[in-house]
Amino acid sequence: MIQIYLCEDDNKQLKNWENIIKKYLLMNLTESQLYCSASAPEALLSMRKQSNITGLYFLDIDLKAGKNGIELAQEIRRYDPRGYIVFITTHSEMAVLTFRYKVEAMDFISKDDPKKLAEHICACIQNAERNNKIQLESSERLLSIKIDKTSLVLDQNDIVAITTGDDYHKITIHTKNGIRQIPGSLKELKAALSPFFCQCSRSAIINLKHMVSFSREDALITMNNKETFTVSARMMKKVQKALEQL
Repeated sequence: MIQIYLCEDDNKQLKNWENIIKKYLLMNLTESQLYCSASAPEALLSMRKQSNITGLYFLDIDLKAGKNGIELAQEIRRYDPRGYIVFITTHSEMAVLTFRYKVEAMDFISKDDPKKLAEHICACIQNAERNNKIQLESSERLLSIKIDKTSLVLDQNDIVAITTGDDYHKITIHTKNGIRQIPGSLKELKAALSPFFCQCSRSAIINLKHMVSFSREDALITMNNKETFTVSARMMKKVQKALEQL
């Protein structure tokens, strides 16, 4: 989901932005929502502080308030460092200030062509939704394992299996390129794994994306790195159900 914020001191223009966005949300299959429509920077910031969801911000630059739009964007970055900021203004010469203030604007829309305003606003929403989806998918693939004072970051798609031996305080990460043993336990790690991982025995969790074959008769799973893993009697039904859901 993306929450959309508007800040424009001209009520007529603010209403126009609202109508454009409401029409887009009505006509498109999306979880985005118009969360805040404000004429003053402080009102927007008050709403931002109440949320922890990524925002898309359409801001006028000349807000005739204590903060201009660029200064407001700088404040927004304190609460939403990954949010998407778009300036809508007649002051195109101020675009360079967005770099000086390091607000990382996604777009800069001119008010000088009102006929294209709706097209540009909708394109910004689409881009923000697309980028947000990519970020979410990417973050769900990443597995971060704390090791002492640092973290080992792995792409879950690269992991073939995770096993443990006699020492239940250590786990072995199996990939197509080799193995790596690190401190940890299967129980602790299991909650952080994607749905493609399935525990096939007390000592092994496999990534079904890397499975080549499954023999119920032999209770054996073969992976694409040529390793094989035994399926315990207790886990047999769970493995079969996971395979049916692929």
